[in-house]
Amino acid sequence: MPINGAVFLDSPDLAALAFGHGFPPFVPGVGSDIKQPGVVELAYPVIPVPAVRQIYALMGATRELLPRVGCPLLIFESKEDHVVVPANGPYILDHVCARDKRLVWLENSYHVATLDNDKELIAAATLRFIQARL
Repeated sequence: MPINGAVFLDSPDLAALAFGHGFPPFVPGVGSDIKQPGVVELAYPVIPVPAVRQIYALMGATRELLPRVGCPLLIFESKEDHVVVPANGPYILDHVCARDKRLVWLENSYHVATLDNDKELIAAATLRFIQARL
């Protein structure tokens, strides 16, 4: 059940940072992309640039492996996400070979949806999806 999963970022600036030269070894961390007021995600204040390179490598491998995903799949995607492009959800849906697959759009959460307004919806839909397949 990917929740705002990323197989691409659509961020030329981040790609340039990851693979360019002359950049600092660390960049500010990304955290708390949460719509609900007062909720804060525990996140690192900085990210090592080599970790950004690893994200790109992992996303590339994940895209290549999507056609091998045949298990039932429930995908959650926030309509508004400031970290991951919402087009990732439909992309994942279209590129897995699973016959039993579903995309749920989250209307009231940003990237960290499990801490945001739709957290109960995610939990309930996940439980129903699993129980229906037991």
